[in-house]
Amino acid sequence: MIAGREIALATLTVLDAPPPEIVDVAAAAGFDSVTLRLADANVAEANPLAGDTETRRETIARLRHHGLGVLDVEVVRMREDTDPKLLRPMLDSARQLGARHVLVINLDANQGRASERFAGICGEAEAFGLRAVLEFMVFTATKTVEQADRIVASAGHQAGGVLVDPLHLRRSGGSPADVATLVAANPDRYPYVQLCDAPLSAPDGRGRALYAEAVENRLAPGDGELPLRELVEAMPAGAPLSVETPVAAAAHLSALERAEHTIAATRRLLAE
Repeated sequence: MIAGREIALATLTVLDAPPPEIVDVAAAAGFDSVTLRLADANVAEANPLAGDTETRRETIARLRHHGLGVLDVEVVRMREDTDPKLLRPMLDSARQLGARHVLVINLDANQGRASERFAGICGEAEAFGLRAVLEFMVFTATKTVEQADRIVASAGHQAGGVLVDPLHLRRSGGSPADVATLVAANPDRYPYVQLCDAPLSAPDGRGRALYAEAVENRLAPGDGELPLRELVEAMPAGAPLSVETPVAAAAHLSALERAEHTIAATRRLLAE
């Protein structure tokens, strides 16, 4: 805990490490929880955490050994033909891991249909003891925090929420003040927040450049220019922080070294 907040090591920060190692690294660095990656039913790829696998059993054992939680699993890619029922194997694995949230991104430009699909995902998630959180990104169909809030509101399901990431907030033209307004109206809709840093100015190249920045070129909290303290203050009191800082320039460092830098930067930010 830092300043009374749960701090999670986001899997993207150390994505090259296998899940059991991510848990060990998070515990050694001083995190309270982790996020983990699970493929959704719409992606034809094997995932070592999906199903009753040796990797999942070992990950669960290490979570219990270290006393760490799982803040979320990712990612459900919501398309126009997504069938929420097909997510049940993924959601069951998430439940077995002890996850509390499942992260959803929207690829359907039809907002009405997306709301219906999201409501269906929320219903399935709730049956497995999870909440579904919709993350907005400029390179998806849900680009702004306001759009995400409208979809979740229209879905009208108690298991739905919005996930705010400061990089996506900035690149979509949003601000912590925008988040504060939405949180004040519906605080339960914003259960936790991702944390990273970046320059204020977006990289050249728009779409692909923005995607590359998001997945491999972020900065640790306080190493950039984003208004992170204002965003943290805009969130409900005590909301957990998922620190997601894939830094290409630090790829040569071990997973533990990257995690230690990330949590040290987070401590400095919150201390200020």
